[in-house]
Amino acid sequence: MSASPLDVVVVGCGRMGSALAEGAVRAGALSPARLFCIDANPAAATLLAERVGARVGAPTRTGGTAWIIAVKPQYVVEALRGLEIAAGDVVISVAAGVRRSTIRAAIVDGVSIVRAMPNTPALIAQGITGVLAESADVELTDALFGAVGEVVHLTDEAQFDAVTALSGSGPAYVFLAIEALADGGVAMGLPHEMAMRLAKQTVLGAAALATAQSVPVAELRDQVSSPGGTTVAGLAALDRGGFRAAIIDAVRAATERSRELGAPED
Repeated sequence: MSASPLDVVVVGCGRMGSALAEGAVRAGALSPARLFCIDANPAAATLLAERVGARVGAPTRTGGTAWIIAVKPQYVVEALRGLEIAAGDVVISVAAGVRRSTIRAAIVDGVSIVRAMPNTPALIAQGITGVLAESADVELTDALFGAVGEVVHLTDEAQFDAVTALSGSGPAYVFLAIEALADGGVAMGLPHEMAMRLAKQTVLGAAALATAQSVPVAELRDQVSSPGGTTVAGLAALDRGGFRAAIIDAVRAATERSRELGAPED
């Protein structure tokens, strides 16, 4: 993989900004010599720059620059207005709920805008990122986000709220399920450490199997569910507890909240 010919500036050197920078450098998608780090906390920018061999601050303007905006949503506009973004640059925002129209209003004309929604498994290069980008920016975004997991291309910005709710927030739902599985094991007499190990590997293995197999996940579930057996009894209990409906409601609630966060203020 060849490194991006653009200067790339990571604005916000927290967990996600750092994961993207480190993953892209490790995969050869970004050259450390053309990577720059900016953060409201100078120590955070310095730490990331030292880890990946990048530089602190903005580049000397010699051509196009890609700005990765990895600050919290409420600080995006403030951050954009403090940067020397010029026509011909690319702004890549990973902030939840911040619409392209909001970004456009805070920068000069002639700048390409990309929205992306990675998730926290990107920290170990196992993420998945929803991306909305113009065709000219697809190669750059595929290289950047492909370095930390898979990439899904969106065709409509309206899809971002559901992506945020499903894959962006989804790890939290899975972590809760892992906790609950382990708690169930402990309630049935297993030591906590053993129960947690069983729960984590069960979720990891099930996801890997679902990814590796071409059959529908419902068929994989049926393969575990012998008539009158333990799995059927457990699934019946989940149905009584409204497990499926609760997960659907979680995605719905998170989608609605994402829409609220991106709604224009009166």
